Amino acid sequence: MKRTRMTILVVFVLSLLLALPAMTEDAATLLTIYEGPKTMTSSRIASVSANGYDLFVYDVMVNHEHIWNANTQPARTPMTYFDFEGKVRVEITMPGLEKPVESAKVIPQSYGIEPTVRDGVVSFLITEPGQYTVVFNDSVNKALHIFANPLETDVPDPNDPNVFYIGPGEWVMDAIALQDNQTLYISGGAVVHSIVSVANAENVRICGRGIIDGSDYPAWNQPGSYARVPIDLNHSKNVRVEGIILANSNCWNLNSYSSKDVTIDNVKIISGRQNGDGFTFQSCTNHLVTNCFARTWDDSLVLKNYSGSTKGITFRNIQIWTDLAQSMEIGYETDKGWTLDPEISDVLFEDITVLYNFHKPVISIHNSDDAYVHDIVYRNIVVENALMQGDNGNNKELIEMTLLKYGWSTVKDEYGSIDNVLIDGLTVLNTVDGRMPASRFVGHNEKHRITNVTLRNITINGQPITDLKTMKVTINDYCEAITIE
Repeated sequence: MKRTRMTILVVFVLSLLLALPAMTEDAATLLTIYEGPKTMTSSRIASVSANGYDLFVYDVMVNHEHIWNANTQPARTPMTYFDFEGKVRVEITMPGLEKPVESAKVIPQSYGIEPTVRDGVVSFLITEPGQYTVVFNDSVNKALHIFANPLETDVPDPNDPNVFYIGPGEWVMDAIALQDNQTLYISGGAVVHSIVSVANAENVRICGRGIIDGSDYPAWNQPGSYARVPIDLNHSKNVRVEGIILANSNCWNLNSYSSKDVTIDNVKIISGRQNGDGFTFQSCTNHLVTNCFARTWDDSLVLKNYSGSTKGITFRNIQIWTDLAQSMEIGYETDKGWTLDPEISDVLFEDITVLYNFHKPVISIHNSDDAYVHDIVYRNIVVENALMQGDNGNNKELIEMTLLKYGWSTVKDEYGSIDNVLIDGLTVLNTVDGRMPASRFVGHNEKHRITNVTLRNITINGQPITDLKTMKVTINDYCEAITIE
């Protein structure tokens, strides 16, 4: 069936005629499953069921090249989702693997799930909503991502004139521009090929269970193409983004620029193309990102200054899979707008699980302009696989903080500083060949320094770290009070 380009109002009318997602009840369990669009075919890589009900499985773009390649062609990996309350038995077969499934693991490890594998069928029980990734035969190739949402509540009224309601099905649309007091609802079972813009607006909500899919657009750096950000917030206030999936973007994924009072909850990102940053904010204040997932082919969680300072940003309870670049990055651009006395401050990364980091540092502050970066906290960070490799040269650090100029620097003749950083609870479960990864701190001169960095409760490969030498930390002469407790 040919996909049709329509306005969002036409989509709203048609969606009322489409079937609602099936609701099933098994003992004390409520399970909502969503049919895939009739114009799409369920994945041939994976077959997944929940409590015996077949799920529609999407093939999404990922990138296994841990080198920068302007013309790389992403691979595909399976992804599915449902909503539930109670207990769900998940069963998986993987006909798309080159070899039969002999072993499987469910991550993050904190779930404590030990799946069974019998005759090529993987089975396990889940009892709480969350993001689950299944890795087969000790290979990340064709890992399965399962987004097990809580039951949906507070669904907007489709009859409200300020609600744009997109029902199940596959839709191709021009850009969706939201204004003051408007809500965009993307229902489960919907795949929307479009981008969403919120510019100079307030009191806006984007929600649902569906997918915003960028696979119709060539990568942003290809001839004739340009960046099409799935969700782009610009000079906006009081925005909520909840529940949806962003897949196959041609560049960045969820961008916020000079906006404030933004909450992002249970948003899932899978990105496999150039500059596929996950949650990326520039010159923003009072942002909360919580209960989210980001698998990216560039920085996963990133803060920068483009036209002012950044303050009051919290990333909490997030799973990260970083195929290229940094997992938690501040910088490199910290004063792209030549702001007077720019700052990045009051930032919290808390309860972050890094499933895989394949490229550059896990924790990084690259102040390559002249900002004052201070009062930054990393608390309870678990890195399941710190595998920094690829084309990063010597940039294989676990932690890196620098006041150096790079190709991204805008302010060429001035430098900033980094002060009062706390890393409290960093656990690394696995490194390359069990080796201790290096970390480094590089200030610029006597005036522009890195000061007062405290490392506390650090464990790497099961070894509690109590001194900088054991942790292979290098510090230049322009740093002060870098300590381990």
